[in-house]
Amino acid sequence: MYIIGIVGVLLIAALLFPKLKGNAIQKAIVHARKEHDVKPFIAAVDEDSTADVPTIYNSAIKSLWDSYDRETATDLIKALLERNDTAPISQFWIKTLLEVEPEIARKQLGEVFIQEHYNEGIAAQCGGCGGSCKKCKSCK
Repeated sequence: MYIIGIVGVLLIAALLFPKLKGNAIQKAIVHARKEHDVKPFIAAVDEDSTADVPTIYNSAIKSLWDSYDRETATDLIKALLERNDTAPISQFWIKTLLEVEPEIARKQLGEVFIQEHYNEGIAAQCGGCGGSCKKCKSCK
């Protein structure tokens, strides 16, 4: 009976633990939006070894971008590029940033960073869907 209780508690903990990680990331997104500080978000995603990094970053960047917090979105674009600059969505965001907010891009990223991380060929593969369509080969 005692063993069944322990197994039950472990099973419940295993089911709830991933949700707690998700909550940490969601809280960090809210913090980034409110405080213009992306460090807790970056740390929360980096700690989650099961995270789909490009997708999570895309969601957060899009949220900040659409609310015209382009400077904070740029901080996340930089962090995403540092973690995975070959993902089509990474290249979509740097391309968008360079086209829409070139001053912010150059000020916050710098020319050297842009040259090291921008890949025009990959950027051309991902269109206006922002990677959310999952239909084209490059967004998968």
